[in-house]
Amino acid sequence: MPKAPKSKPRGPAQSRLVNQHELRDVRARLRGTIYEGTTPEHGIGGDLYSPRQIVDFCLDLGDVMLSSGADVRSTEVAIVAVSTKWNLAPLELDITGTAITIQYAPAGHNPLVKTRVIYAEGSNLHRLSRVYQIVDDLLHDDRDMTEAVAGLVEVLKSPPRWPSWLTDLAMGLLGVSVTLQAGGTWQAAVGAFVVMIGIMASGRGLTTRGIPQFFVIGLQAASTAALGTLGIWAGLLTPGGAAALVAAVVVLVLPHPTIVTWAQDAISGFRSMAVGRALVIGLIVAGVVCGIPAGLAVTARFADIEVDPTNITLQALPLWLSLISSFAAASANSIAQGSTARMIPITIGVALVGNLSLFTLRHLGLPLMGATFVAATLLGALSTVAAARLRTAATVIAVPAFCGSLLPSLAVASSLLNFMAGNDGAEVDFVFSMLTTLAIGAGLVLGSLLATPGARRWLRRARRVQVQPVRTHTTPTSVSVPTVVAEPSAAPAPVSAAPPVAPPAPERPRLADPTAPRLPGVALSTPVRTVSPPAQHATSSD
Repeated sequence: MPKAPKSKPRGPAQSRLVNQHELRDVRARLRGTIYEGTTPEHGIGGDLYSPRQIVDFCLDLGDVMLSSGADVRSTEVAIVAVSTKWNLAPLELDITGTAITIQYAPAGHNPLVKTRVIYAEGSNLHRLSRVYQIVDDLLHDDRDMTEAVAGLVEVLKSPPRWPSWLTDLAMGLLGVSVTLQAGGTWQAAVGAFVVMIGIMASGRGLTTRGIPQFFVIGLQAASTAALGTLGIWAGLLTPGGAAALVAAVVVLVLPHPTIVTWAQDAISGFRSMAVGRALVIGLIVAGVVCGIPAGLAVTARFADIEVDPTNITLQALPLWLSLISSFAAASANSIAQGSTARMIPITIGVALVGNLSLFTLRHLGLPLMGATFVAATLLGALSTVAAARLRTAATVIAVPAFCGSLLPSLAVASSLLNFMAGNDGAEVDFVFSMLTTLAIGAGLVLGSLLATPGARRWLRRARRVQVQPVRTHTTPTSVSVPTVVAEPSAAPAPVSAAPPVAPPAPERPRLADPTAPRLPGVALSTPVRTVSPPAQHATSSD
């Protein structure tokens, strides 16, 4: 029987053949990342989706990731890996401060350019974790486009992981932890718990009314400074305790995920996005710097208080108490940022390692910024490996962990004491103490780069092959063997002696038949190409 002639692929596959030059560009963009080695998939998995469908899905994916707190590098890697898996190249991607632009321009065809504006920005670790699982399933053939789109819609419609009252209590507990780390007394810790709950509730109310974040942060800083001063005047707080209370609130109102992603974007080369994030951080710091003097000026009319920072010494916590404080802070921050319950123990373990390393480096004589950078590097490496093992984003583990162990609370409290006393240069010390968190972002980037080659092994798993049976029932089919007769008889055999006839074999349904079962991994709404079988040539027995 002659073989069927080979022909070029028809339909979408003909115009989406990736040459080696374009594939080399894709490899360069994925080199050193967690998805290095992703290659185009031809056939049912890659060629049946139209370019417009793939571009729309990539825009949705980038929108959800950026609005959930992912950095630009992780978003770009996810989009490039998914588009490469579905055989869409060359693909140009541009992510600015407020929009994602994707251009698909194959040779000899009209280019396809689409833009998606990003309106929401924040930190939702639960949603970010689910999006990363969708990407991981796509790259390992566990989902098709229909299931992935349904998963993204489900992620967007999902409510917050924890109720608002529980997140407020978690932020209050986090305020207690940071106050104790800054050398505050138990009265200051109780005050920080109450003030943080009030700030969380007031911040939600002011934001829903459309008030810009600059004024919200300024009002929160002013009210916190006023309450701390009134606590000193009433004898409820010592000057050091009041400074620790204000420092805890100031440290916690900073956008730590934004600061870390800003450092990651700046180091990774995404300058336009880094400039936009730097502007947001600068406005928040300016709101804090403007709000604290305003609160002190308001209370100065009612209470005449003089603070001498030379008579106040803020002592760091001992190691055992610092570890307990990090345990509580990591747990509370995980709940406050919407992390899942199964991630909380991993986050606590990474936070304890980071706290222990920072304590050791400080006792060895390293300065605060250098010790913070080294501890953040170790924390970033551990978070990357754990995230690859658990099939989630490293940000889900790293952000609550460093907020519970590496925040410069004591440095901020000391600079606040000088600021309240009116010493020269106190404003500069206050700003630089808060910007110590930039060393955390740089350390997380370096740790992720060092741990990515080892973490990539955890993503390698066997490809699952699913077989859809034609018959789904388990009833056994009887097989009858006909009796062989030596010589044919002229007389007709009786009816009772006729051999049983075997049932005809069921015809195997074609893939194009709408009633036939679909193969796994093929979208139900996607048309399937069929190739007619080659004509069979009859053979003569003459």
